[in-house]
Amino acid sequence: MNKPNLSALSKAMLPILAGSLLVGCNSSSDDTASTETQTVTVFYKADPTLSNQSSDSDLYQGLTLHVWNGGSCLAYGGNDTDWNDGLIPNGIDATYGAYWQLPYTQDASQCINMIPHFGNDKPLGDFDAKIDLTQLGEDSSVYTQQGVAAVYPELIAKDDLPTNTVRIYLSSKQDGDEHDFSLYVWNNDSCTSYAGAPVNWETALKPTAYSNTYGAYWDIETNGNDDCINIIPKNSVGYQTADLKFEFAKQGAIGPIGMVFKGTNKVFYQPLANLPQNQVELSGASAIFSDSNTLLIGNKEATSVALYYSEQGTLSFDSTTKTVSGFDKEFTSDSAASTNWQTKKPHLKDNFVGFSFDYTESELQQLLKGQLWLVASDSSGAIQATEVQLASALDSLYADAASQLAYGALINGNTTTFRLWAPTAQSVKLIPYSADKQAQTAISMSFDTASGSWSAIDTDLKHGDFYRYQVTVYHPATNTVETYEVTDPYSLSLAINSEYSQVVDLSHSEVTPSGWESLNAPHQQDNPAQFVLYEAHVRDFSALDDSTTNKGKFLAFTESDSVPVKHLKALAESGVTHLHLLPVFDIATINEDKDKVADIDQPFSKLCTLQPNVKNDVAFGSYCSSGDTISAVFKALQSDDKQTQAVQRLNGFVRDVDSFNWGYDPFHYTVPEGSYSTDPDGLTRIKEFREMVMAIKNDIGMNVVVDVVYNHTNEAGVSDKSVLDRIVPWYYQRLNEFSGQVENSTCCSNTAPENRMFAKLIDDSIKTWTKEYKIDAFRWDLMGHHPLDQMLNTLEVAKSINPDVYFYGEGWDFGEVASDRMFIQASQSNLAGTGIGSFSDRLRDAVRGGGPFDGGDDLRSKQGFGNGIFVQPNDKASTPNRADALHLADLVRLGMAGNLKAFEFTDSKGNLIKGSELNYNGQDAGYAQDAWEIQNYVSKHDNQTLWDNNQYKIDYSVPVDTRVRMQAVSLSTAMLGQGVPFIHMGSELLRSKSMQRDSYDSGDWYNRVDFTMDSHNWDIGLPRQDKDGDNWNIIKEVIAGSDTNAKPAKEQIEAMNRYFHELAQLRASSGLFTLGKGSEIISRVKFHNTGVDQIAGVIVMSIDNSDSLFDATIDEKREGIVVVINASPDDLTNFAHFDASGYTLHTVQANANTDSIGYNAEITSDKLSVPAWSVAVFEKLTAQ
Repeated sequence: MNKPNLSALSKAMLPILAGSLLVGCNSSSDDTASTETQTVTVFYKADPTLSNQSSDSDLYQGLTLHVWNGGSCLAYGGNDTDWNDGLIPNGIDATYGAYWQLPYTQDASQCINMIPHFGNDKPLGDFDAKIDLTQLGEDSSVYTQQGVAAVYPELIAKDDLPTNTVRIYLSSKQDGDEHDFSLYVWNNDSCTSYAGAPVNWETALKPTAYSNTYGAYWDIETNGNDDCINIIPKNSVGYQTADLKFEFAKQGAIGPIGMVFKGTNKVFYQPLANLPQNQVELSGASAIFSDSNTLLIGNKEATSVALYYSEQGTLSFDSTTKTVSGFDKEFTSDSAASTNWQTKKPHLKDNFVGFSFDYTESELQQLLKGQLWLVASDSSGAIQATEVQLASALDSLYADAASQLAYGALINGNTTTFRLWAPTAQSVKLIPYSADKQAQTAISMSFDTASGSWSAIDTDLKHGDFYRYQVTVYHPATNTVETYEVTDPYSLSLAINSEYSQVVDLSHSEVTPSGWESLNAPHQQDNPAQFVLYEAHVRDFSALDDSTTNKGKFLAFTESDSVPVKHLKALAESGVTHLHLLPVFDIATINEDKDKVADIDQPFSKLCTLQPNVKNDVAFGSYCSSGDTISAVFKALQSDDKQTQAVQRLNGFVRDVDSFNWGYDPFHYTVPEGSYSTDPDGLTRIKEFREMVMAIKNDIGMNVVVDVVYNHTNEAGVSDKSVLDRIVPWYYQRLNEFSGQVENSTCCSNTAPENRMFAKLIDDSIKTWTKEYKIDAFRWDLMGHHPLDQMLNTLEVAKSINPDVYFYGEGWDFGEVASDRMFIQASQSNLAGTGIGSFSDRLRDAVRGGGPFDGGDDLRSKQGFGNGIFVQPNDKASTPNRADALHLADLVRLGMAGNLKAFEFTDSKGNLIKGSELNYNGQDAGYAQDAWEIQNYVSKHDNQTLWDNNQYKIDYSVPVDTRVRMQAVSLSTAMLGQGVPFIHMGSELLRSKSMQRDSYDSGDWYNRVDFTMDSHNWDIGLPRQDKDGDNWNIIKEVIAGSDTNAKPAKEQIEAMNRYFHELAQLRASSGLFTLGKGSEIISRVKFHNTGVDQIAGVIVMSIDNSDSLFDATIDEKREGIVVVINASPDDLTNFAHFDASGYTLHTVQANANTDSIGYNAEITSDKLSVPAWSVAVFEKLTAQ
């Protein structure tokens, strides 16, 4: 909306008209002196489509304005008009129509009655308009328009809003930060009107435009289902509203327009320039305990606060009188708290103020079991009413004692004690269940006032019995006292679909395979740099393999003669040390009831039964009666194109009812997933998980890593798949400090490991996995959302079981915790010296090109070191930029040196720099102290596979055999560097997901890995529309342009597999590749093709073990190694910047001969020569 702009004539008339009106309205100078009079401009805009008039002047012929004081509006400063003798317009503006200048006084009513009319015709409808003087627009103006019963502070023309559109305004005049806001929009079961593309929480929707009066606004596409739209306006520094709804049934005369004011959780349906005065709305939950006696309020104007409590949740707030009713107790405070809380809650110090309370401990215990609201006041009265966040009070009151206790079902001989931490619950009962899930007599549990826990001591329940807890608790999500049954957050076993917890003795023979107690890991872990991590998914591994009996199950890993297991054994023999399993804990989003699941090896008719709408699809509905499997129908539809999109559309039906999911949807943290067991109802899952671990260690020959996801839960609130938040509402989840809504920057319902009892739950869970399941290492999902001190403490807990246990994870820095806003994070920049590893995006992006969030043409134009930047540009590459290519090579070098912040080398500008001085997207590239703190990778489950990414980037003319070599070259940067290599399952087989960017629940069709090497998943259908629809054009371009060059046959897959084994064998051959310690790397590793005049696309890295540096414990056979990576289409010939005297081609490569990725590499006259797109390792053997 443009700022109102009166015509030149109108502007000239304003001072004259204003003066005459003021003189005419006041009969004496005394009146003028006693009452200050100001002027408001009222516009009326006619709609020519509703009139037969032929000119603008005709549109306003006979128009007058009736104005009067009366009723609740007494601020008009002129004489009341007669209906038949109203005010004629002062003029006509070309944009906003006829206008009047009206005087007004500072009457307490702050409003004026008015009606524009033509005789008895009211063009605004049967509507007595009021000018609200607190809602004036710019230049003290208000606006009306024909056919709309509303007065606008700024006109929103009827034709300004497109059809099938809702407009949401966000005003933040007090802070002036409207430009920092974005809008999160989504559909759910109750609100289905949004028709736009799925919205990402982190980026959300940028404003459509800005209004000077109303603030930022978004025009949101709707689909005609006029129920409601879910919205959350939010800014970049943590502010967000609650979950709001635009409800079509509430829309006013102005149409589908809603207005939101920062600091409130309400959608207004009338045009407002300002938040209505003299009202305080109950808004959000910005009252936050910092300890048991200190409450913080997000309003620095507050000088006193009142805390209200209701046991049964009957509080009510009157926004007009600003009073609370329905409370059982009230506590007030005007005592400013010390600022010590700012150390514990640094993110609140700029916007919050603290107050101290002097209630007793027993009173506080009672308060925390009910509904709590806080009203803040200044000298004028109440200025804010909000709900209360209580986590820190619970920690302060209970955690010291509570953290010393054991929880869950605790077997002691012939009896079982149950303990649940639920300090806010009003009642807890234990409900035993029979084997057929029939409820038995409830058992009362007693509350411990010291720990906040409830317990039932020495019950008769035994190993194998099922149970749940019945919890009565006030829940802020519903504002009521709820009573429901909930499973145990400390569950160790579960019934099918996690509906009941199960008592289990983990030492019982029923869950313990023979030989379990004596099981040891095949690899020592004192130097994690020696690891090669291989990331697998239980279902991917075997679901479609014909040689496997237990497809998609834990037991598939025990089938020694299956093709997938033989593949793993071969990798282990070559030097792959660890099998990393994507989530194997209890997953909320996989249905364990086989009767309600349709996997792609099952009849298509079953899919049609579970998804009846399949029958209506013209592309595949006819297959419902065909007798074909789902897989067969996929194959029949495989000739997909952008016009039909049949494969991905069919997959949209399948993925909602199949067994596939990556599993980053935690339900119960310490129970193996039931869908991976042959019997998900009970104890079988435990024994089969252990059998899998035994097979991986004893038969396959790898250590075991599991993925853990403690940073979020699948759901929160009172929903069925919410566990933690139903037991202690608003404790285990991280809440926004303003709205009180559960943060979801992770994807889902963020947890709060900064709270002590959740940190304890994590400790106890990790301890169980380490001790009872013999897990050797843990990969932490979104580790940067965890406090560093919690991670270090949990690591010590795990080390008390296994001193060599290893942690690594995603140290990304984003969301509400970013930049150590709430606490020191376990993020990349903070991990140096901790021994905890993190995934490095530095080497990843440098090798792959671009970044993980690229889309459209950027996917092709942004090439990387591994796919031809500068040296082999593609058709969309920008003007060949040597400087960019050399900078990416610097990032690769640093990555291969362990991404150490103290490592020194000559950069592409010719400067001697440290790793911390190299730039990576505005950050320090080097951040590690030791190499085991870095996971180097070029592909993992997230984002496009390495093969798919490279096809985006590689020039179309490059033949398939060279593309295979480019894959090997890319992998070599991780495999032959000093960091910990992390390999995505199938990278050695040129794995493709048909360009799928995010395949988390895309099913077996897209996620297939064929260990027989007989097939390949390139171009098996367009990737799913919700994730890649915007990229379909470039994807089709790449598929057509690459043609057969992107379609590897079995011989190419086998070649890549050989290359990978070669790289693994090379790494395993010498401790020089796995120095680990930063000081050793700094003294031994050097790069030789550096500086301004370097050869683009070539890395030459030497690792010295000669003379005074010789250390037989590192490598007794070699004095040195030099690695040459030629990521270029040109041969490297007679490279003279490294003295290769005494070096020969590595034995592994020499023995591989023509099958080697380094074939034809040689040393002539002490100079290195390496063919195009090759990797060569040369060794200098010690004298025999």
